[in-house]
Amino acid sequence: MISCSSLTYFLGEKYAFHSKIFEMRTQSTDINIETSQQEQSNRNAPSANSCTSEESEESLPDSLEEARAPLIRRPHSIQEDEIRQDNMDNADEENIYGDKQQLKNKRKIPKERRKTGYAFLLLVFAGFLNDFVLSYIHELIPESPPLPDVAFSILPYWPWALIVSEVFMISSFSVMFVVAIAHKYRWAVLRRIFTIGFLLYLGRCATMFVTQVPVADPNYYCSPKLKPEERTFWNILVRALSVLIGLGLKINGRHTLCGDYIYSGHTIVHVLCYLFIREYSPRRWIPLHFLAFFFSSLGVLSLLFSRGHYSIDVIIAYWITTRIFWYYHTLADFPDFRHGFHGRNRFVNVIWYPLFIFMEKSVHRPLPRKYELPFKLPNSLIRFWQGRRGRSNSQDRFLTV
Repeated sequence: MISCSSLTYFLGEKYAFHSKIFEMRTQSTDINIETSQQEQSNRNAPSANSCTSEESEESLPDSLEEARAPLIRRPHSIQEDEIRQDNMDNADEENIYGDKQQLKNKRKIPKERRKTGYAFLLLVFAGFLNDFVLSYIHELIPESPPLPDVAFSILPYWPWALIVSEVFMISSFSVMFVVAIAHKYRWAVLRRIFTIGFLLYLGRCATMFVTQVPVADPNYYCSPKLKPEERTFWNILVRALSVLIGLGLKINGRHTLCGDYIYSGHTIVHVLCYLFIREYSPRRWIPLHFLAFFFSSLGVLSLLFSRGHYSIDVIIAYWITTRIFWYYHTLADFPDFRHGFHGRNRFVNVIWYPLFIFMEKSVHRPLPRKYELPFKLPNSLIRFWQGRRGRSNSQDRFLTV
């Protein structure tokens, strides 16, 4: 049992503890009140740079109105969003490079026509090597029935669809070429077209050489094979040049060699044309993007309708074309990826990385979507255009879209 004296002592100690806590809280409250009163007096004190209380009260609602953001914002146009994005990119570049003169040098995109010429020669070399390998493996094609293919068992057989695919391919290539020529930085765009095309066709030479499959279309005409004594380097070279002159198209009547299956060269052109049209044409030209996608897709399907390629040829060609295009443009748009980062940047391990550095060494930012005519208009036409549109600065032919 607890004695009365112990209980009295315990209650007294507890009362003293709570009294001390209450006293400390009271002192803290008094200090806070004095501090707030002092801040209020300092705020209301007149100064040379402050306005009167009446002016402050009048300006308060205005400042609140300025600070208040609408719940539903006005929808921005695509052009406003692009301008805002360009401003953000410029701010990021200023933070990266710091010095404005250095930033100005980094933003320059030189023409470098010589490098574009080198890229074109590489593409021609890859095309010739592609036809030379085809001329060689034509003698090695196994004379057996076509391999089983799911697409062949589902889709109907239309032999004329190969011509349709090539017509779509030529149309898409023409549109891509016009977009590249109309671009302000046309030399950089053409250089990328030639370089990526060179990489794709060079890889196709390797896959065609290592694996030969039977002809997919048993009704397709293949030139007779050479006799063993006729299989000389000269005969194979002449036959390859004949295919090269016809650009490897059946529509020209010169593609009579068989064996160029893995992977599909037609699919390379279809996919690459769409990717370049989508990348370098104005963003607002959505109908053009849709038509490019439609014709490219229909052209690829026509290859399967005509049995011009196996399904695996089309799939591999699509995969390799899109990967190289996306990797190349990612490296080109982000200069930071051009450094090793102490072995952490795996992009430097790509086999064509040195070629990329050579071609894109002077380009340090994404190519702006700006367009101009590749030639200067006559003065009479400029005056006519100035009169029709009422523009005072018609000599400036730059269009930003």
